[in-house]
Amino acid sequence: MLENKTIRIIFLTLMGVGLAIYFSGLSIDVTRDAGKYATVAKEIFQNGNYINLTVHDEPYDQKPPLLFWLGALGFTIGGISNFWFKFPVLLLVFFGFYSAYGLGRSLYNRRVGLLTAFLMAFSLIYTLYSMDIHTDTPLQVFITFALWQLSEFIQTKRNKHWILGFAGIGFAMLSKGPIGAAIPAFAVVGHILLRKDFKFLLDYRWYLGILLSLVIVSPALIGLVNQFGWDGIVFFFWENNVGRLTGTYVQPNNDPIFYVHSLLYLFLPWSLLFYAAAFMEFKSLFTNNFKASEYFTFAGIWVFFIILNASKSQLPNYIFGIVPLIAVLTAKWIDNALIRKSQLLKFFWWTQTTVVVLLWIVIFIIAIYLFPIPEWQATLIVLLGLAATIYIFIKSKTSTARLILPSAIAFACLAWLLNTDVFPYIFSYQAPPKAARFYTENAQAGEKLFNFHYEQYELFFYSEPMAEQLSTEKEMKAVAGKSGNWIFTDAEGFEMISKLNLKPDTVLKYRHLYLNRGHRFINPKTRDEVLHPMYLIKY
Repeated sequence: MLENKTIRIIFLTLMGVGLAIYFSGLSIDVTRDAGKYATVAKEIFQNGNYINLTVHDEPYDQKPPLLFWLGALGFTIGGISNFWFKFPVLLLVFFGFYSAYGLGRSLYNRRVGLLTAFLMAFSLIYTLYSMDIHTDTPLQVFITFALWQLSEFIQTKRNKHWILGFAGIGFAMLSKGPIGAAIPAFAVVGHILLRKDFKFLLDYRWYLGILLSLVIVSPALIGLVNQFGWDGIVFFFWENNVGRLTGTYVQPNNDPIFYVHSLLYLFLPWSLLFYAAAFMEFKSLFTNNFKASEYFTFAGIWVFFIILNASKSQLPNYIFGIVPLIAVLTAKWIDNALIRKSQLLKFFWWTQTTVVVLLWIVIFIIAIYLFPIPEWQATLIVLLGLAATIYIFIKSKTSTARLILPSAIAFACLAWLLNTDVFPYIFSYQAPPKAARFYTENAQAGEKLFNFHYEQYELFFYSEPMAEQLSTEKEMKAVAGKSGNWIFTDAEGFEMISKLNLKPDTVLKYRHLYLNRGHRFINPKTRDEVLHPMYLIKY
């Protein structure tokens, strides 16, 4: 009884820390893609145009509007800030966990559903992309919801699930385009074909469902037609997705095993369990002549996984859409191992024990050497987490607790360090938010801020009144030197401005980290080498 009470206390504390981890990421500044998305949401909030999207007052076609609507909704409730841009998305992520529980329960049983949601909630990809918001964040939520409802529809044929399933696809497309329909299509059609239930594909509701999804995504299509004509529709359905995969729209960068090794860290601490589960799943399929109770996970994961690894454009967030299915597959085999008490359970336990030891080594390297913990609260959480991990290993006789909880505890301590110490420190070397806030706090009425020779969008989000873009050297020369004008620029832009021999009122110099070079920033010995000068000039 004492053990059960103690384990229960550890579990409830873990859930509380997990919730705190997600909320701690809401205050961290946005940058790069997230900065662009926050800027689009800010412009929607300020101009009230939810259909014709803009970024620094220029038409924007790169992503559909759902993420920006959520940000604008947050700004309407609480004002423009990091928190209110991210908070509506976080609520959606929590809904995704519930949908994942429903999907796992629908495909297998309640315990698989609970394990699926737990694996997702305590994984790096979810904590990372709930802090650094991408369109893939809402995308995977609605894919999960759609798969859950369509699984229920296949089993029950009830109209409620058919309608909700295709509504989920519509909202997934409204998050990131046709990829929101492709992944559910791979999973559902693959499942039906492999079960040889060909007549079911003739059910008229599948085709009415496509129309329902198109109605839901129509605001995105209307906005594209308004601003780009029919080329906007072609871009939405072809270039912005297929063009990225083929490399015709973005610069090719192909690594045939990119997502194999990316999952090693993205799905921490469960990535090795997933690879083991994938092996067991293929072994089971071949042993049983490719017969299985469901093919959602097989078709949904591997068709898209192969496409991604063969694509010419590869980014870690692209795999987010199938992580819920990856979690279901992993949970299924964890459940099998727990039920059978077989050698598989022993293998899983040793695998996760190894992961836990490695995680604690990483935690102490981070906390002691790479990014020393500045506050006692973080130290206390890490030490309590270590004590709880040791207690479970020594005292617990419950297979589920011994297999799952130490990994989740170690990961939670790592995620807490990242969100409360490492990421805030890294993001403190982002010059645009600092410059924008200084301008907002110190500029006089009528003064203007301009962005020159810097391609990202953070400056526009954090400045008020919003900065204006200078796209050419000629435009820069037209505003430089005029009293009341502020210019933010990088070293090359500063050199161009200096050649004009105009005397500024103030020049502020910042040390800026380009996050795509962040791997060298991690090492304290090379940290200063990757910091580049950026400037805020006032005339």
